[in-house]
Amino acid sequence: MSRIAHITTSPTRERTHKADYEAIGRKRRRANTLGTLAARLKAEVISEAEQWIKDWMLAEHGYLDIMKNGGAPALAGNVFTFNALQGKAWGRLNAFRRHAGRARHQLLVNILGLGWSFTSLGSKLYPDLHPDNARKKASEDCAATLEMLAAFWQEQRRKKARQAISIARQHHSGIDIATLSNRYNIAPTGLDRLIKHGEKIMNKPQKLTSVEFRS
Repeated sequence: MSRIAHITTSPTRERTHKADYEAIGRKRRRANTLGTLAARLKAEVISEAEQWIKDWMLAEHGYLDIMKNGGAPALAGNVFTFNALQGKAWGRLNAFRRHAGRARHQLLVNILGLGWSFTSLGSKLYPDLHPDNARKKASEDCAATLEMLAAFWQEQRRKKARQAISIARQHHSGIDIATLSNRYNIAPTGLDRLIKHGEKIMNKPQKLTSVEFRS
């Protein structure tokens, strides 16, 4: 019999005892911390968590969704554009880290980036508690951090919208681009986009989504 018949892609016992696996009855499977929390969190919180994962994958590993299933890297051959995208991803990650602190950032890395189970998180964060209590507290910490992440970006969108509207109104009042560029320390091209963004909000008020904010 060919030896190929004995090749398996099943994880080894050692692999299943890593932090990103959890016990389900007598079996162990990959943890799905975000999926487990989905029932208790709002859709916009889950959406921001999914965006965080994309940013982390791009920043840490240079990976974009377009690369799935053997696809070519985004903007292949344009290393400067790709580096700019990666830099923006780092910027978004660091913005929340500055806001929430290093511990909250690392918690996101563990649950969203590395896929740690609540049991593994609980044993690391609360080693003196009973495993069940530690797991519960870890779950609560994760939910609170994800809600904090969503609230942070919601406020950033509001700030950007207010600034865009203010700059657009000043421009309409007769203040030229060069003056506004110096006043806000924004390059003319970026300022022009911001003015158009503000005009769009004023002409058609709507709730800003995370996609619109990052476009």
